[in-house]
Amino acid sequence: MIKQFTFNHFEENTYIVYNEQKDAALVDVGCAAKAEEDALYAYIKSENLNIKYLLLTHAHIDHFCGMADASKYFNLPITMHKDGTKLFDIFTVQAPNMGFEAVDMSQVKFNYVQYDSEIKLSEDYVFKILDASGHCPGSIAYYDVKDKAVFCGDAIFHMSIGRTDLYGGDLDVLLANIKKNILTLPEDTLLMCGHGQTSDIAYEKNNNPYVIDFR
Repeated sequence: MIKQFTFNHFEENTYIVYNEQKDAALVDVGCAAKAEEDALYAYIKSENLNIKYLLLTHAHIDHFCGMADASKYFNLPITMHKDGTKLFDIFTVQAPNMGFEAVDMSQVKFNYVQYDSEIKLSEDYVFKILDASGHCPGSIAYYDVKDKAVFCGDAIFHMSIGRTDLYGGDLDVLLANIKKNILTLPEDTLLMCGHGQTSDIAYEKNNNPYVIDFR
């Protein structure tokens, strides 16, 4: 099961994924205000969810701004690719320039994962970790096999792809990873994007002008 929230002035999509036993993962906690945080935590409490993972697709501030607080609140490490830590060095500049408050990471712990590995929410609820780098270093797409959904961060959107003109971006790498690791998923797989509306693999393969040549 998947619940979507849209937070902060970048209209970033935060997701809760959970099974029938109420084991859950949070993906890209983008809460930038107390009201947003309250709404997220209220839903978790109302559904009696047991948060087991904090999954980060990539370490841009609009996706990370609520992750440190969530890490402290749930006493969990942030799961991410280690290459994403390269962005931490620019957080102090990136945050105010983009209208966000500074993030205190002094008490945050991290769980670094590798591409082509897996995370189990339960025996029948698996996230496959896919290389989605190119938008920025360390970008991950989490393929939720049970729900036939892929949480792709800012790698690909409905009729678009992630920008590559920011620090560490590489258009050729991004397009190669979209072709190899995302568009090869079953065509009925939902694309749970970091911004904007949900799409699916079949629609983007046939309509997205940036990847249509990959059919």
